[in-house]
Amino acid sequence: MNTKERLNLSDENYNLLFDIRRSIRYHERRMAFFYFVQNVTNFFTLLMVGVVVMDFAKEGKAPEWMVYIGVVAALLSALDLVIGLSKRSALHSALREKFANLEIEIISGPPDTEVWSDYLKQRLIIEKDEPAIYYAIDGLCRNELLIAEGFSPKKPDDIKYFAKIGCFHRMTSQFLRWENTFSF
Repeated sequence: MNTKERLNLSDENYNLLFDIRRSIRYHERRMAFFYFVQNVTNFFTLLMVGVVVMDFAKEGKAPEWMVYIGVVAALLSALDLVIGLSKRSALHSALREKFANLEIEIISGPPDTEVWSDYLKQRLIIEKDEPAIYYAIDGLCRNELLIAEGFSPKKPDDIKYFAKIGCFHRMTSQFLRWENTFSF
């Protein structure tokens, strides 16, 4: 029994709940990506600090690999400042939290049509704060949620619901938006 049957939802209400759940997964992925890049940046920055301390402690010219680590650390730190990795991670965390709270409201609330129009309004209010969508990630989240709902990409009747996302699109999903590439 899937969520639609368990909660006795109309198609429209089920689609709203599905989109909210997909948004939660989407923002979790974006948050994790920015958090990961920020941690890598911090690691290289700390490594560079250690290299600088070691360089001052010894005599002579610094080894070439220390210079490369310094360049990588400087580039990553500049990237962190320009992109604002911690701000973006925090934004996606806050959006995920808002969508999760809305999901809790929906599941614990009545299947009344008037209440559902309020849920739709709340979703639109949350979405106005969203940055541009990365469509390959959105498609991956859709596929993941479809599998969680009991659909299978191997069943001929279910395959039409899944986004077809290739390896290259997966690898570049956090960097390129891939507008007008996928249809759901």
